[in-house]
Amino acid sequence: MKFITAALLLATTLASTSVFSQQSTATTDIIVSTQKNGTIKGLVTEQESGTPIASASIQVYQDVLDTSSHQVRQLLVGSMISKNDGTFELGNLPTPSKLKLIVAVVGHETYQKVFSLTTDGTPQDLGTIKMVTTSSKLKDVTVNATSDQFFKMGVDRKIFSVAQSLVSTGQTAQEVMAQIPSVDVDLDGNVTLRGGSPQLFIDGKPTTLTLDQIPSDIIDKVELITNPSAKFDASSNGGSIINIVLKKDRKSGYHGGLTAGVDTRGALNFGGDFAFRQGKFNFFARGMHRGRDSKSENSTTRNFLTNDTSIVQTGTSHNTGAFSFYNAGVDFLMDDRNTITLEGRYVKGTFDQEQPQFVDSLAGGDAYSYSRLTSTSGFHFKDMRGELSYKHLFNEDGDHNLTFDARYSNSDNGNYSDLNTGIYNTPDFTDPRIPNILRTTFGDGKRKRYTLDADYVNPITENDKIEAGIRFDSRNSDNSNYQYEDSTGTATGLDGMKLNTRVSSLYSYDEKVLAAYGIWSSRLSEKLAYQLGLRAERYEYSGKNYTIDGKSFTPFSVNYPLNLFPSAFLTYTITDRQDIQASYSRKTDRPSFWQLIPVYDYSDPYNIRVGNSNLKPEFTNLFELNYNIRYGTNSNFLMSAYMRQTMDMITRYQYIDSKIDPSNDSTIVNSYINANTSYTYGLELTDKMTLFKMWDLTGNINLFNSIINTRSLSGENIRNQRWSWFAKLNNTFKLPAGFSVQVSGDYHAKTVLPNGDGNRRGGFGGSNLGTAQGYISPYYRIDAAVKKDWKWGEGNSLSLTASIGDIFGTSKHDSYSRTAITEEYSSRFRTPRIVRFTLSWRFGQIDKSLFKRKAQSGPEGQGGDGGGDMGGQGGDMGGGM
Repeated sequence: MKFITAALLLATTLASTSVFSQQSTATTDIIVSTQKNGTIKGLVTEQESGTPIASASIQVYQDVLDTSSHQVRQLLVGSMISKNDGTFELGNLPTPSKLKLIVAVVGHETYQKVFSLTTDGTPQDLGTIKMVTTSSKLKDVTVNATSDQFFKMGVDRKIFSVAQSLVSTGQTAQEVMAQIPSVDVDLDGNVTLRGGSPQLFIDGKPTTLTLDQIPSDIIDKVELITNPSAKFDASSNGGSIINIVLKKDRKSGYHGGLTAGVDTRGALNFGGDFAFRQGKFNFFARGMHRGRDSKSENSTTRNFLTNDTSIVQTGTSHNTGAFSFYNAGVDFLMDDRNTITLEGRYVKGTFDQEQPQFVDSLAGGDAYSYSRLTSTSGFHFKDMRGELSYKHLFNEDGDHNLTFDARYSNSDNGNYSDLNTGIYNTPDFTDPRIPNILRTTFGDGKRKRYTLDADYVNPITENDKIEAGIRFDSRNSDNSNYQYEDSTGTATGLDGMKLNTRVSSLYSYDEKVLAAYGIWSSRLSEKLAYQLGLRAERYEYSGKNYTIDGKSFTPFSVNYPLNLFPSAFLTYTITDRQDIQASYSRKTDRPSFWQLIPVYDYSDPYNIRVGNSNLKPEFTNLFELNYNIRYGTNSNFLMSAYMRQTMDMITRYQYIDSKIDPSNDSTIVNSYINANTSYTYGLELTDKMTLFKMWDLTGNINLFNSIINTRSLSGENIRNQRWSWFAKLNNTFKLPAGFSVQVSGDYHAKTVLPNGDGNRRGGFGGSNLGTAQGYISPYYRIDAAVKKDWKWGEGNSLSLTASIGDIFGTSKHDSYSRTAITEEYSSRFRTPRIVRFTLSWRFGQIDKSLFKRKAQSGPEGQGGDGGGDMGGQGGDMGGGM
C-alpha cells in the first residue's frame, strides 16, 4: 500500500512539474529569484496517533509575476516524498523569497503553510506537520468496518466511529449509544452523560427525534461534547451534547448499498442508500425501515406511609411496530468558494403495546382488593424537515467563511389507549367488587419549528481567530387529550362512554429564542492556546390551556430576561503526543409549559399534578480538565476530571391536599419547586489501544459522586449522596478470511437516584419522586457479534453480521425511592438474548482522476472535491447554536 501511495504521489509531482515546465517554456517573461541555496526540513505525522507518515507528497510553490499577462502565478520550485520515518529535507529553494508548502497524503486533509527563506543558507526547520484524517475515506466505499479508529480526540469533543460497533448493526441509535464510553442508556432509551441528560443533535443541529427513531446503519459517528462552548445553545440539558453524524459522501463518482436483516422474533429491517456526484452537483438519498418487537417484565411496590396502605403492581409489556427514515438532498457547488445545499428528511412510525397488569391493594399488610388491568395502546408519528444552507469561502483554505442556514420542521403524532380495569374481592378474579371500568383515550400533538442561523469565522492572523453568529428559533406546539369512561362495564367502543372533562386536556404553547455569540481564539505560543466566548440569549414562553370544548382558555406567559453564558478553554501542548486542556461553561434549563401553568391534571388519580408559575430557570456551571496522550500505534489515553454545579434545580415534590377530592382527604398532589442544588464530580478514564495488530480494545471507567440537596416546603433539608462508578469495555478482533468478532460489556454500580423530570418538553413524565432519597441497584450486561466480509472488484463488498444482546440475561433494573409520603420498590427486565442477522452489500465507483486533478491544480485547486463541503460530516457545528 505504501508503494502504491508513493507511486501515485510521485506521478502527481512529476505531472505538476511537467505542467509548470511547459508553462515556463511558453512564457519567458516570468520574474523569479536567481539564488537557489535555501533548505527546509520537517517531520510528517498522523495528528491522532503521532505515527510518522511515509511517502507524503512535499511540494513548495513560489508566487511569480507573468509580465505578459500581468498576473501572479504559482510556480512549483521543489518537491519530494517523505522518508519511512516521516522526515523530509528539501534543498535548492530560491532565496530570498516567500514560499508556500503543500503536504498531501491520500485520506488526509491537505496541509498548507506560508514561510520565508533568507539568504544566509541556514536550513529552516518547519517542525512537526500533523496530518488530519479527512471525513471522506476510500474505506467508506469498501466498508471495512474494522479499519476505522473507534475513538478519536477532537478539539472540543470525543469522536467515536459507529462502523466499529458490530453489536448495534441493524438496530437503532439507542443500541449505538449503549456502546459509547461515558454514555448510560436505560431500558426506555433515556440517555445520561456524567449524570445529566444531554441534548441530542443530528449533523450539528438540534432534533426532536428520539434515539429509537434513528436507524443505526445510517450513522457515521457519534461526537460527545461534554463542555460546549458559547457557540452552542445555552439550554442544552445537563450542559452536554451528543451529536449523531449521519453518513454522507461527496466523492466524485457513484456509490451506494443495500441492507436487510431479521431477528429471532421476526422483526425485519431493510434499506438502501445511493450517492452520485458529477461536476457541480452532488446528489444523495437513503431510506431505512426498522421493525420492532420487544418484551419486558415489571413490578412495583408502593407503600403509603401516611395510612399504612400499599399497592403491589406486576405485569408484562409487549411492544411491536415499525418506523421508516428517508433522507435526500443535493449540493450545488457554484464555484470553489460558494456552495448551496438543499436537504429534506422524513421519518414516520407506528408503535403498539399490550400491557396486562395485576394490582393488589393492601392495608396493614393484608390484601383487601385485587385488580386486573388489560391495556392496549398505540402511538404513531411523522416528522418532516427541510434545510437550505449557503456557505461562502473568503479564501482558498476555507477557514475564513460565512454560513447561512434556514430550517423548517413539522411533526405530528397521535395516540390511543383502551384500558379495562376489573376490581375483585378474591385473587382468582371470580368475585367482582364493582363492574369493570372502561377507559378509552385519544390524543394528538402537532409541532412546528423555524430556525435561522448565521455563522462567521475569520482567522485574522496566523495565531488569532474570531467567530460570531446569531440565531432565531421559534417553536409552536398544539396538543389534545380526550378520555372517555364507562363505569358500567357494558360500553362498546365509544357508545355509552362519557367524556371526562376533568381528565381531558387541550393546550398550546409557543417558544422563541433570540441568541448571539462571539468567540476569540488565540495561540500565545506553539504550546499554549486559549479560547474565550460569550453567548447572550433571550427567551419568551406563552401558552393557552383551553376548556375541553375549546371555547375559552387560561392564558399563560413568561419572559426571561437576557442572560449571558460565558465559556473558556485553555490548551497546553506538552509534547507532540501529549496535551492538557481546562474548560468552563455556563448553561441553563428552563421550565416547560406543564411545569409552569397552575392547572390541575387528573389523568392519573393516584398522582394528581399541577404546575408552579413561580418557577425559575436552573443554571449550571461546568468545569472540566482533560489530559490526553497518544502512544504506540493507534493508541490513545484520555483522563478527564469534571464537576457540574446546578443551582435552583427544578424538582418534583409531593404534598397532601384534602380540598382536591371531597371523598378523599389524603389526595396526593405532585408539583414542582426550585428546591434543589446538585453537585456531580468525578474522574473518567478512557483508553483505546491496539494489541497484537488484531485486537482493538477500548476501556472506559467513570468514578463519580452525586450530591442532591433538597429543601422541602416545611424547611427540612434533605441530602442524597452516593459514590458510584460504571465501566465499559469493547473488544474487536480482526481475524483472517475477512472475519471480525466484537465482545462488549458494561457494569453499573449502585447509583444515587437521579433527580428531576424525565420528559420536560413532552408534558408530565419521568419519576414522580424528584425529592426522593433512593438508589438504583447494580447491574451489568454483555453483548457479542461476529462479522464476515467479502470483497471483489473495485468498491464492491458483502458482509454478514450476527449479533446477540444481553447474553446472560443480567440487565435487570431495580430501584428504591422514599419521600415523606411514599416508599417505592420497582424492578424492570427486558427479555434478553435476541439474535439479529444483517446482510449488507456495498457498491460504487470513485472518479480516480479527481485525485490527479486535485494534486495537479496546486494551491488554487485545493479543496477540489471537498471545497464545497458544508460540514455535513459534523466537523463544523456552527448550526448547533
